[in-house]
Amino acid sequence: MAFRIQQVSDYGASNPICARLTLQINELLKFCKISEKQKENVFGVMLLNVVTKLMVCFRIKEQLTKEIRAHQKKIDDKGLEFQAQGRAYTLPSIIDLQHQAETFLYNAKSALRDFTAIFLIFFSKDFKNEARYDKVLKWAKKKFGNADSFSKMLTDDQAWITKIVKMRNAVEHIGGHSGILHIENFVGEENGRTVFVIEPVWYLNSDKKVPIAHDMDVLVTNLLTFFEETLILCIEKFPSGFPIGFSEIPEAERDPTCPIQFRVTLLR
Repeated sequence: MAFRIQQVSDYGASNPICARLTLQINELLKFCKISEKQKENVFGVMLLNVVTKLMVCFRIKEQLTKEIRAHQKKIDDKGLEFQAQGRAYTLPSIIDLQHQAETFLYNAKSALRDFTAIFLIFFSKDFKNEARYDKVLKWAKKKFGNADSFSKMLTDDQAWITKIVKMRNAVEHIGGHSGILHIENFVGEENGRTVFVIEPVWYLNSDKKVPIAHDMDVLVTNLLTFFEETLILCIEKFPSGFPIGFSEIPEAERDPTCPIQFRVTLLR
């Protein structure tokens, strides 16, 4: 059988998303007692669907952060540009902020949706390609119990997963059940003769305003960690029979050219 090799991302193994969700998972699957076809399907879902979409989120987050910080540095170095004897001033702007934010949310929700195929591969449980992790949690508790590590993790992660889904739904169905997603560019808050420039924020309905760049960074990290740890927990439910376990590599010891986070260790 000939293997097809095709580049699907302009980022390589030095990116933690690529390293931890493809190369690392491929190695850990070797110690999982499922069929070779199942392993191929797991790797395919991760490489072609989940990682591809998560990398779009990563790219948007990186570019947006770069632009915002550049504008902030210019203001710090030179101040705002005032006109009309100080009665008007020019604010910086992210030209395509709305599009970037909506694209980020689309790919984040799509990655969560596509990832549910993992449960079909491992456990023959079909979630109908929906990002309904409330249903995944209900199923996990029934199948594994409330005290199971997977059930506990899903319980802890419900809030931010629901946030992504609701924010994207608010884009797709304006004024629907999820409400309205507000996206604000740079704004100026005046206090006497002083103008404070506030970086772009987003928020759902009347929730607290959150800086977009920071929130995207948190969400990308959450998604990466969730996908990685869920896969490891699934793999652990099909032990190969060898006395092995998975241990976390200290951050200072990770290879920067391929920063995987977990490795196989022999149990004594």
